[in-house]
Amino acid sequence: MFQNNNNAVVKKLIKRMVHTNKSRNIYVIAAITLTALLITFVFSIGMSFLKSYKIQQVRLIGTKAHAAVTRVTNDQIKKLKSLDYVKIVGLQSYVAGVKNTSKMKNMSVSLYWYDKTEWEQFRVPTNTNVVGNYPKKYNEIMVPLWMLENMGVKNPAVGMKIPLDFFIETEGNNKLKSQIFVLSGYFKDYVNIRSGNTDVMLVSKEFAEKSGMSVKKNGAASVIYKDSKNINKYNKQLAKDLSITGNQKIKTSPIYDETNNEDLPYTLLAFGIIICFIMFTGYLLIYNVLYISISKDTRFYGLLKTIGTTPRQLSNIVKGQAFRLSAVGIPLGLIFGAILSFLAVPMALSTVNLDTGVEISFNPLIFIGGAFFALITTLIGAYKPAKVAGKITPIESMNYTGINLKGRIKRSVNGGKLYKMAWRNIFRSRKRALIVFISLFLGITTFMTVTCLISSMNMDNFIASYVENDFTLENNTLSIGTTGEKKQKFNEDFLKKIKSIEGITALHTTSLEGMHMKYSPEQFEKHVKWFMKRFNIKESMTEKNIQQAFFGYIIGIDSSYIEEFNKSRKKPIDVEAFEKGELALIGTDNPENYSNVDKMDVTIESTKTSLKIPLGGFIPWGFQYAGGGMAPNIYMSNKALEKLVDNPFVYKVNIDVEENLEKQALEKIKSLTDNDHEITRISKIEQQEMMHDAKITMYILGGGVALILALIGVLNFVNVMSTGIMVRRHEFAIMESMGMTKKQMRKMLRFEGIVYAGITTVSVGIFGSAITFGLFKLFQQQADYAVFSYPYLQLLCSIIIIFFICVITPEIQYRVSTRSSVVERLREIE
Repeated sequence: MFQNNNNAVVKKLIKRMVHTNKSRNIYVIAAITLTALLITFVFSIGMSFLKSYKIQQVRLIGTKAHAAVTRVTNDQIKKLKSLDYVKIVGLQSYVAGVKNTSKMKNMSVSLYWYDKTEWEQFRVPTNTNVVGNYPKKYNEIMVPLWMLENMGVKNPAVGMKIPLDFFIETEGNNKLKSQIFVLSGYFKDYVNIRSGNTDVMLVSKEFAEKSGMSVKKNGAASVIYKDSKNINKYNKQLAKDLSITGNQKIKTSPIYDETNNEDLPYTLLAFGIIICFIMFTGYLLIYNVLYISISKDTRFYGLLKTIGTTPRQLSNIVKGQAFRLSAVGIPLGLIFGAILSFLAVPMALSTVNLDTGVEISFNPLIFIGGAFFALITTLIGAYKPAKVAGKITPIESMNYTGINLKGRIKRSVNGGKLYKMAWRNIFRSRKRALIVFISLFLGITTFMTVTCLISSMNMDNFIASYVENDFTLENNTLSIGTTGEKKQKFNEDFLKKIKSIEGITALHTTSLEGMHMKYSPEQFEKHVKWFMKRFNIKESMTEKNIQQAFFGYIIGIDSSYIEEFNKSRKKPIDVEAFEKGELALIGTDNPENYSNVDKMDVTIESTKTSLKIPLGGFIPWGFQYAGGGMAPNIYMSNKALEKLVDNPFVYKVNIDVEENLEKQALEKIKSLTDNDHEITRISKIEQQEMMHDAKITMYILGGGVALILALIGVLNFVNVMSTGIMVRRHEFAIMESMGMTKKQMRKMLRFEGIVYAGITTVSVGIFGSAITFGLFKLFQQQADYAVFSYPYLQLLCSIIIIFFICVITPEIQYRVSTRSSVVERLREIE
């Protein structure tokens, strides 16, 4: 045979078939658009979250540096700038400590100097609302906005005067000096969110030099490496190249700690599963539409084959139509996805704790990924129909009428039962029926599962599980991981103000004091083994090393807590002895580890007071405070601790209020704590509001996505019924010519719709409920406050809608397809 190039004819056929099958095109374009929209939306949420989270990490740290080398010499700075693996080097230096005044509230402020690179490339990208310029003159200063607000400056202006008292280190002593600075600029930074009310004001190079400060004396060189993936490797190399001495250190920025990326694979896996599920639901509709379209045009493809069209060309005709339709559907999906992302992504991310705000990502990868996966879905959906079209034989096509007579012929002398005919009609094409059932099942089950999980987030149970008191105030300067100055935030004056609030029924304080405990293997060997296993410490430690790390906290609590614990204990703790300080308790969930402990030999850090105190029982691990060192934390009464330490640090204040006075008390407590970043406030009212807002947001977003997936399933059914009736119009004409009335025909088609809806309802009720409950149990492992709530109302509404659509669709489509007379429809067969 001679090869001929008839690509132009194939293209023309594709174009004409696309223009001819307008109703089919609507379904395919709708499927592709919805698939592209959902994938784009999922990508947008994922990438916006990653972007916002990374920006937050950098802003909270306050620098883009990968690492910093402390106390570098001039020679080391030159060497540092010449290293091929170092990209950028910035310099900084501590200058002075600012004296805190009553006007400055509870800020901890230092004066710092940055060189141009440090400021412009390391610090400015982590700040927002930068106004003015970095200080150049001796008396110029640049101040963060939150500090100016705390100092009473509500409307800052460049050029205004800022008087400060500060301590300059001179010959080992701190000398108090005063200076009236001129504000050269201000900016919004976020470091104080992480560190409490601790931050820096920026001064000029001239001021730093005249103060006697330098990078070598008390500064550092910040570095950005050329490759952020090998920071630990570069740090080790840097230590060798700079010949780091004993008083110098290389500090890695916390955001580049490798342990921070442990959850990344799981996050990517979750997004991958969601995208695959969306692709699968889109595939079901695209495949079904194209497959039915092939069935409808079987005669046409057979005729093409009789005039020499090859199987490959027939396959290309189907794929070409899918390509053309995707050229319309994908851009529409991306446009709607972008609009939805702009509106809904901030709402979605508002449920996540992002202190520095939400950044919507419009990264091109979002739209490239959305287009790519939507196109892949379309091609996969078109693959099997294209293969079927290529295998059609001319003889088969010439005899094709859309009537499948496979299987045993049913004979009856009483006429056909309409419901039996409907049942056989549905399962004549088992594959097509199965796809419709799966599509409807997935759509409704997804909607049911999403609403179930959201409604299971029981607010009352959440509050009962995680919020014990009406209000809890915590001293952030004593929190786990805080390295700044410890402050007594809850002094007598503050507690008096709290007690004076109307409706206060109970107020309990928790105090903290650091301590070292004498270690002996006989007493604490089991505890050390438990500690090393819990915190995954694999290296072996000598007894000397353990003794050095054997520190923790003495935690002072009210005796009323012990009275509550005693109510559920077989062996009660002696409350009177506990109150007097004659015994202490160990915080643990494994009392058997301390079977050899009678007394604990403890030295209090702040006073260097040593005491041996008997062990009088146990209290749950982490009660009121979960931090510490290798030694077990011990609990004493507040009164006993006050005898040992004058004015011990109060870490936590627990407050209960009369019913119906919570809102009034909240406003009073807010006035005492709102502007103090060193105090964390937790309240039942605010937690309930947050939970309520989060549930509404998730209902809108999760329910919206689930509804779209359910819509895909409904579209699949509508398409199957519509196209099926169009294909079977010859069959209907024959049945009418044999005496079957249109009323009987419509009744049979209604039965078909009822069977689709009925089987879907039963499968959702049985298998969908099992899937929903299974996913709930998985969800409950992450949210133990969740209470299973079966979505009866949502399921009922879904069933009503499905039955309505399944019954009305065949009726409408039948009326449309039978407008012509029986004779005209019979002639079409010829």
